[in-house]
Amino acid sequence: MKKILIVLTGFLFSGSLVAAPMPDNVYFRAMNDEMQRSLKELRLKNQPNPYLISYWISRKYMLEISADMGSLVRQYNDPLDDGYIQVQAFVSVGSDQQDGLGFMADDRGYYYYRQPKLPSQREVPFSYDSLRQTLWEVTDQAYLQAVDLYKQKQNYKKKKNIQDKLPDVVPAKPAQFVEPIAPFKQPDMEQLSRQVKEISALGKKHPHLEYFEVSLRLSQEDRYSLNSRGSFVQYSQPRKKLAFNAGFRRPDGQMVETYQRFDLRDISTAEMDRIKQEAEKFLEKVDHSREAKPGEAYVGPILLKPQAASYFLMSSLLKDLQNSKPFLLSFADDDDEAGKLYKKRQLRAGTDLITVYDLPQKREFDGFVLERFLPVDGEGVAAKDLTLLQDGYVKEFPLTQRPLTKNHHSNGHALINNMYGPREKLTNVFVETKKPLTDQEMEDKLRARCRELGLAYGYILEQAFDSDMGIERIYTEDGRKERVIDLRWEDIPTARDLRAVLAVGGKRELQQGTLEGPAIVTPSILLQEAELVPVEHKPHRQPFVPRPK
Repeated sequence: MKKILIVLTGFLFSGSLVAAPMPDNVYFRAMNDEMQRSLKELRLKNQPNPYLISYWISRKYMLEISADMGSLVRQYNDPLDDGYIQVQAFVSVGSDQQDGLGFMADDRGYYYYRQPKLPSQREVPFSYDSLRQTLWEVTDQAYLQAVDLYKQKQNYKKKKNIQDKLPDVVPAKPAQFVEPIAPFKQPDMEQLSRQVKEISALGKKHPHLEYFEVSLRLSQEDRYSLNSRGSFVQYSQPRKKLAFNAGFRRPDGQMVETYQRFDLRDISTAEMDRIKQEAEKFLEKVDHSREAKPGEAYVGPILLKPQAASYFLMSSLLKDLQNSKPFLLSFADDDDEAGKLYKKRQLRAGTDLITVYDLPQKREFDGFVLERFLPVDGEGVAAKDLTLLQDGYVKEFPLTQRPLTKNHHSNGHALINNMYGPREKLTNVFVETKKPLTDQEMEDKLRARCRELGLAYGYILEQAFDSDMGIERIYTEDGRKERVIDLRWEDIPTARDLRAVLAVGGKRELQQGTLEGPAIVTPSILLQEAELVPVEHKPHRQPFVPRPK
């Protein structure tokens, strides 16, 4: 079954039509022809005309294999069905000085699904005529929504007596990025299914598990975009993912459902063997967590392993570097999503032990594909590398064409969401240090700090802050470790916590996969102080009979 996702969003950009060479394929021919026609003919009486149009087309291929306790539970192979096509249209009205950008109305969601009439031939999975028809429909409706949003914004500004000191949009040079699209490679499904089933069968050795599901997902997204400024993009973004999902009961009957996600370098036998070893480690942690005792309230140093460190960095620093320019909201006084560091950019925001970069055009790390690769941003501007934090101070912010100051220039970090216009976003975040320590040195430093404070033990966090897998307690005197459960952070980490870093590890790991968050490559981080508090759970009823063997 062929599917189309159509996203309609009306936003208001600045620019003029720029003629430039582009790839000669059905996607760009359909986009360019409908764009030229719409710019000339799309009109609404007594309303501003469209003066810029942006199109995105993505074709997604995906296969998935899932097995639970050695049995295949799901096998999905989308390429046999010609992939999944997504079409987005953005129509712009108004002018550089006044447009509808940066404004949210109550009815700000503009997307829906549609099943177009498509040719039945496999060799023509998506035709020029079908694309033109779809682009015409989404452009028509996106224009109507752009006009409506423009009027709402102008009425809102008049009602609130908002006087513009800056234009809504500043110009930027249009960018192009083109690389050949390689066909999605069909793997040996039989062999992959066998490997996934073998890994999931490891759960049978653990009688307390109620399920242990292993899911492998391989995908490729072919991206094509064009705007009437002259920016265009064509490239492919592959993804290789594997996940463990497990459910078990603790002795008191509490049901715990936990998971772990992995990026894959490839699907070779050696890589799948690595995943098998990771599964054995995961199941061992499950065993220890099941028998672990609840922890007690704690205030003291905490060692964050790379995955936990990535969540810490997102909460304490990265989220407040994004969305620097607040939106105007018809339904609220303040934009809660707006970053808070831009107004405090002269203040110390973190430790001088780390330097943080954003590298949008980097494709890989340690053999893993970076999902946030961004050659050209959502506004058609070339994405630039940024130094975010250095010597404890913020050096650069992600910027769009929405100006924050008089001499504002975009650095190509605009993300256009399905529901609202360009916001300042990060892509691939890399954390470096000039004073890296080994894993053992990090643990020794944690114990030394606990000894200075007269603490009998400290804590090592491996995963997210509220992980059901528990955390490790490490004893000050002998370095002995044990797993405890039901502890969480008292408060969400802030920049104040980032200023109190004692040490940084040398081995970096990649964490990625959140919907709008950046990919983060970070080492371990030792915090001087954090507070953990107990979490209470209500016991669940246990099954009347145990799991069948």
